[in-house]
Amino acid sequence: MLSTGPDAAPSPLPAHVAAQADELDPHFGEYLRLQSRMRSVSGPGTLTVRERAFATMSVDVHYQTLEESFEVHVRRALGAGATEQDVRAVLRFNAQFGTTRAWRAWKALNALLVTA
Repeated sequence: MLSTGPDAAPSPLPAHVAAQADELDPHFGEYLRLQSRMRSVSGPGTLTVRERAFATMSVDVHYQTLEESFEVHVRRALGAGATEQDVRAVLRFNAQFGTTRAWRAWKALNALLVTA
């Protein structure tokens, strides 16, 4: 069960992402934190953090959300034990569904990995 009150689990969003969302609109920031908690459920029968990061990276490639969202998901994958080669394999896999989308994702990933 997901709690939204004072006993709610902390959001897995990086603090700088939550702060950016709050600057845009405090209600949107709270909604984003709620959504992140809803998607971070773990346990038997659920995806691992690494697997969930790969799936959300794929969504980022498809929708071309290759800025903050993509960065969070790549960093989450790396933080969950994925290697740079694992992350690159996600983009190679996604290329079969849209070469030009993957192309743009490669540019974003390569720039991100330089700073990681």
